[in-house]
Amino acid sequence: TMSCLVSRRLVASRLRTISNSCCFNTLIDTRLHRWKQNDGTYGNEKSTKDWRCAAVSPPSQLSLSSSFRTFHSNTPILLAQREQRHRNYQSTHRQGKSYNRNNFSQIQEHLHNFPSQLSTTKNSTALAAWHRTAMELVMDVSKLWGRHRQSNPTSPQQFYRAVLLANDLVSKVLSIRESELDEEVGGIELQSIQRDKNKPRFNSERKLTTELLAQTVALGFSRCDPKISSDAAYKAQQLLDRLEEINIKHHRLKNKRNLSFKEQDVFPTARIYNHVLNCWSRSMISDAEKHATALLSRMASPRTEGVAFPRPDIFSYNNMLNLYASRGDVSAAEALLKKLEESENGVTADVYSYTIVMNAMQRRFLSGKGDRYMKDPQRAEELLARLVRKYEESGFTEGKLCPTSVTFGTVLSMYAAADRLRKENLSMNQSRSWLTRNVESSTQRIVSDVEYLGWGAENAERVLEWIIGLSERERRSRGIDSADGSHHHASGHDMFIRPCVQHFVTTSHAWANSGKGIEGAKRCESLKNRNISLYESTGYAELRPNVLLFGSLIDAYAKANEEEESAEHAERLLDEAENLFLHSHSSNPNERLSNIVYNQVIDAWSRRSSPKREAGALPGTRAENVLRRMMYNFRITGNEHMRPDVISYTGVMKAYINSPAGGEKALELLDEMNDEYMNGNRGAKPDTKAISVVIDACIKNGLSTEAERLFSDIDDSEKSIVMFNTILTGYKNEGRCHEAESVLRRMITLSDEGYANCSPNTLSYYLCIVALSKGKDEERATRGRILFNESIQRYRGGDSSCEPSTDLFNALAQVFSHSDMSCRENEVLTLLEEMESNGCTPTLESFNILIHTCSRAEANNTRNALQIAASAYNALDAAGLTADSVTYMSMIRAILNLMNDSEGKVQALAALFKKCCEGGFLNQHMINILAQDTSSDEFQSITGMSWSGRSDALQIESLPLEWSQHSTSQRKN
Repeated sequence: TMSCLVSRRLVASRLRTISNSCCFNTLIDTRLHRWKQNDGTYGNEKSTKDWRCAAVSPPSQLSLSSSFRTFHSNTPILLAQREQRHRNYQSTHRQGKSYNRNNFSQIQEHLHNFPSQLSTTKNSTALAAWHRTAMELVMDVSKLWGRHRQSNPTSPQQFYRAVLLANDLVSKVLSIRESELDEEVGGIELQSIQRDKNKPRFNSERKLTTELLAQTVALGFSRCDPKISSDAAYKAQQLLDRLEEINIKHHRLKNKRNLSFKEQDVFPTARIYNHVLNCWSRSMISDAEKHATALLSRMASPRTEGVAFPRPDIFSYNNMLNLYASRGDVSAAEALLKKLEESENGVTADVYSYTIVMNAMQRRFLSGKGDRYMKDPQRAEELLARLVRKYEESGFTEGKLCPTSVTFGTVLSMYAAADRLRKENLSMNQSRSWLTRNVESSTQRIVSDVEYLGWGAENAERVLEWIIGLSERERRSRGIDSADGSHHHASGHDMFIRPCVQHFVTTSHAWANSGKGIEGAKRCESLKNRNISLYESTGYAELRPNVLLFGSLIDAYAKANEEEESAEHAERLLDEAENLFLHSHSSNPNERLSNIVYNQVIDAWSRRSSPKREAGALPGTRAENVLRRMMYNFRITGNEHMRPDVISYTGVMKAYINSPAGGEKALELLDEMNDEYMNGNRGAKPDTKAISVVIDACIKNGLSTEAERLFSDIDDSEKSIVMFNTILTGYKNEGRCHEAESVLRRMITLSDEGYANCSPNTLSYYLCIVALSKGKDEERATRGRILFNESIQRYRGGDSSCEPSTDLFNALAQVFSHSDMSCRENEVLTLLEEMESNGCTPTLESFNILIHTCSRAEANNTRNALQIAASAYNALDAAGLTADSVTYMSMIRAILNLMNDSEGKVQALAALFKKCCEGGFLNQHMINILAQDTSSDEFQSITGMSWSGRSDALQIESLPLEWSQHSTSQRKN
C-alpha cells in the first residue's frame, strides 16, 4: 500500500536537484517524519485514507516502471537509503559543490512514466489517485517560483527548465481530464445551461484543484527570464486555452456522476488569466501586444457557450499597462489609464496603475535615446497630483489610492536626474551648433540652459516638501495620535503617506549633481538636518537617518569645488557618521557603516590633486590617512563591509598621481593591494583601472621603465585601451615615436585576434602622431600621413572609435609644421580644408599652427606664405574665434620674417601691436622679439615706447595692466 507513496517521494527527491538549495527537503523530511510517527501510516486518519485510496492498482497503461513496482516490498530499506542520500546531499551542499545538470534528464525520465492518454476505464478512484500524485509533484517544483523563491537561487536556464517540467505534468493532468470527459460524451445528449451571472458559482475556499495547478505553472512562466524563455507566453496561453475547453465540456455535460472531478476543479479564475497577461507583458516577441489585447477582450466579452468566465479586474489592466510601459509606448499607457480613471467596465485605477505609467515616463526620460522628452518630470508629477487628489477626496480612506514611497520616489528620481540630462542636451546642442556654424543660436542655448542650472534639484526639494505636507494633513484627518500609527477611528486601511529617508537621499543626490557647487552642498546639509529634525519630532521609523544620507552629503562636498575646505568638511561629516553608525548592529545594511563613505572622502581629496598645487603631496597624504582610518575601524569592528577595496586604493593613488613622488607611492600601494588580496581581501584585487592609474602615475613621474614592466606583466586578455593609451602618452611626452608606433601595431594585432578592448581609437593615433612631431625622425611627415590615413580608413570601414577629430588633424599639422618638407604651409592649408570636408571644424589652435608654419617659410616662398598667414588671421572673426597671445606672436614673426618692405613692415606691426594691447594679450616675449629684430626708431613707431637700450625699460611690469590681462604669460605680482 505504500508503493505509490514511495514513488512520489522518490520523484520529489529527484526534483530537489533543480537548484543548489534545500528547497524540497523540508516537505519530504516532514512526510517521512509523519510516516514514522504513525507506524508506517502517513499523517492523520483522513490523509491515511486518502493515501490508501491512492494505492489502488491503476490500469496497466498507468503502471510505473518495473524499478518503481519493487518499492512496496523494500520500503524500510528504501527509507534508510533516502535518509543517507539526504545526508550526502547536505554534505555536498555545505562543500559548495555544483550538481550535475543531467539530473534534469533523470527527472524527465521518471515523469514520462505518467501517461499522456488514458485508455477506456471507469475507475475514477484510480484517476483521482494519479491526479493527486501529479499535483504533489507540481507543488514541489513550484517552490522555485513561490513566495519564498529568493531563498532558492537558481540560474535562469534551470528555472525555465523546471517550469517546463511542471508544465509537462499539468499537461498530463489535463489529458486525464479530457479523457474522462471524452468517455462520458460519447452518445450522451449535451445540455446548454444559462446561469445567473449575479449568483456566485463556487465558494471562495482555496483547494488544490487542476485550475490551481495550471495557475501555478502560468505563474512560473510569468517569472521566467524573457530573454531565455521566448516561448513562455505561448505555452501559458496554450495551457489556459486547454483549461477553458475542458471547463466548457464539463459545463455542457449532462451526466457527471461517473466523473472523478467537479466543475470547480477546472473552472479558470481571474488569477490564471492575469498570469498569462503578465507573461505577454514581459514577453519580447513582436506580437505580444496583439495577443494580450485579444486575451483581455476575451475576458471582457460574454460567452456564447453559457459559461461566465471571470471579467478583467485591475490586475488585468495593470498587466496591460506594464506591457505598454515595457515597450516605451507612453501614449498608449496614458490612454488606458485615462479610461480606468473614468471607471470603464466598473474597474477603477489604483496606485499601481499610476505608478506603472510614471515608471514608463521615467524610463523614457532616463534613456539615452533620441525620444527623451524633457517635460516628463512635470507630466509624472501631474499624474501623481491626480492620484493624490483622488485620495484626498476619499477622506484618506481609500487604501488602493494611497501613494507609496515608490510612487513619490519615481517623481523625485526624475527631477534628481534632470540637471544631469540637461547638461547632456547642452553638450549635444553645442556639438550640433559647431557643425552648422550657428554661433548665435549656440550662445542662446548656452544661456537658456545655464538659467536652468539646479532646476531639477529645486523641484525635487519642492516635491519633498509636498510629501511632508500631505503626511501632516493625513495624520490630522485620520486622527493619528502617535508615530506608531494609532488613531481614533477606523480608516479602512493601514497605509499612510509618510516621507522616508530615501526621499531625502534622492533629493540630496539631486543637489550634489546639480552643478551648483558649494551652494548645492549646503542645500544637502540643510536636508540632512531637516530629516533628523522630522525623525525626532514624529518618530517615524521610515525617517531614521542612515549612512546613505551622509554619503550623499559627503559626495556633494566632494564635487562642490576644488578648495581644500570642502574636502575637510567632507571628512568632518565622516566623523559624524562614525559616531552614529560605526558600532551599529542593525539588520538594515543602510544603517551600518561601509567603505562607501570612506571612498567618497578619499575621492574628495583625489579631486583636489592638481599639478599646479604648490604642496602637491597634501591631497595624497590626507587620502591615505582616510584609508588607514578605514583599515583600523575594520579591525576593531570586524565589519567586512568596511574593509578597503580596490576603489579605496585606486582613489588614494589618484590623489598621489600629481605629487613629486606619486609614481613611487602608487607602486607601494599596488604592492599593498596584492598583499591584502593574498590575505583574503577579495575586494582588494587590483583591476585594470587601478593598474592604469599606477601606470599613469609612473608616466607622469618619469618612471617609464616601471610603467612598461607593469604593462608587460598584464595578460593580453586583461589589457584595455586605457592602458595602451597611457603608455602611448608616456612615449608621446618623451618623443619616442618608434616605440609609440610599435605599441599601436600591437594593439591592432590583438584587436584582430579578438581582443576588442585593445582596438585603437582616435586618441591612440593622435598620441602616435604627436610623438612624431616631438621626435627627430627625418621621415616623420610621411609616417604621420600614413598613420592619419590609416585612422580615417578604419573609421570608414565601420570602426566608430576612430572617428576623425580636430585634434587628430591638428596633430598632423604640427608634424608638417616641424618637418623639413618644402612648401609645408601649403600642406597645412590643404589639411585644414580636408578637416572641414570630414565634418571637423578648425579651432584657434589650427589657425595658430598654420600661421606659425607660414612664419617659417623658405626664402623662395615668402610672398605666398605671407598671404596665407594674413588670410588665416583675417578669417578668425568669420570663424567665431578670437586671437590670443600665440596668434599675435606668430603673426609678428611672420611679418618680421616674410615682409621685405621696411615701411610696410612697421605699419603692419604697429597695427598688430595696437590690436594685441587692446585685447590684453601682450606678453614679455613679444616685446623682446620686437626689440631684438627692429631698430630703436622702428620699435618706438611700433609700440609708442622709446627704447634707450637698457633692459629695465623693456619690462612688461612698467606697461599698463590692461595690455596683458589676458596674456598666456601674465606678469607676476
